[in-house]
Amino acid sequence: MGGGVSDRQWRDVLGVLKIQADKLDINYLTQWAETLNLTEMLTQALQQAGVTN
Repeated sequence: MGGGVSDRQWRDVLGVLKIQADKLDINYLTQWAETLNLTEMLTQALQQAGVTN
């Protein structure tokens, strides 16, 4: 409700990024992150998951 991300949600996101990295369209995710003002969060998730674009 406060707009934050729970630890479980964050782990889920990192898991998806790690497992599906080669199948994800990072440019598409980046575009939507910009639209939704989530660029910093996406960048942090990608870095923590070890995903590079």
